Amino acid sequence: DTTGTHNSHNSNETEDTTIQPIDPSSMNSSSFQPMSLSQIQLRIKLLLDKLPSALPEVPPDYINPDETIHNNNNQQSSLYHPPIKSFASALQTTIEEYNLLLSLVSSATYQWGVDRSGASQQNLSVMNSELQQCQEVITSVVSGRLSNVLCPAVDVLVGRVEVVKGGNNGGEENGSSSKKRKLDTSSATTTSNNATTDRLLGTTATINSTTTTNEQRINHYTRPLVDPSYVHLCHQIVARNGEMLRYTLATCIHTAQRVIGDYLKAMKNDLGHEANKGGYY
Repeated sequence: DTTGTHNSHNSNETEDTTIQPIDPSSMNSSSFQPMSLSQIQLRIKLLLDKLPSALPEVPPDYINPDETIHNNNNQQSSLYHPPIKSFASALQTTIEEYNLLLSLVSSATYQWGVDRSGASQQNLSVMNSELQQCQEVITSVVSGRLSNVLCPAVDVLVGRVEVVKGGNNGGEENGSSSKKRKLDTSSATTTSNNATTDRLLGTTATINSTTTTNEQRINHYTRPLVDPSYVHLCHQIVARNGEMLRYTLATCIHTAQRVIGDYLKAMKNDLGHEANKGGYY
């Protein structure tokens, strides 16, 4: 009896107290088994222990760069950013693991439609609805604020163009060639504090009346922030509301594991009612 076997499996799932590690050797077609619902519940519950305990300090207001006394103040303000980014990163890591665990619920509760009782289907619908609501709260309230800190909008600009001229007619090696640098002054003022990591290499040839000079242009790219004042404001928002952001995420995690626990209890009660009805049919 497929229905009896599946219901018996769900009802026998008691609340786990120890996480069972995922065995890499079980990742094959002959021995793979989906994670049990009780294991998912326990892993979600233990996510509360991974939330950051320390709250970041709220940075001072951003000062417009056009003002005279902005350098020292903005440098001091930027010192507040790393702790805030670390706090946001810890919350984001917890959210990612939480979403991955919830994605396993459907496989742990799978049963063909005709083999599921009406009460079982209703219990599953209630659980899925509550879990979806928890995810929506995290997405709309928490994730957006974290993304503004972790992934601010940037522009990719050419900060500096380096022109390297080689020897005439290929007679000189690069090591002894003369070098001439040309700076792009239009973007130098906005990108002085940005690292230059990407390079675009190209080779051109300049032909004179009697000689040919090899020339290499190297573009040094920078990634300046689109709106530094807005990024600073986003850091202020996360720091100012850090306690409530953490509490909101903790509440959703706690609710999710409680909903799964209530579903397991409901399935156990449903199996008992089905067994008692057996004598009347």
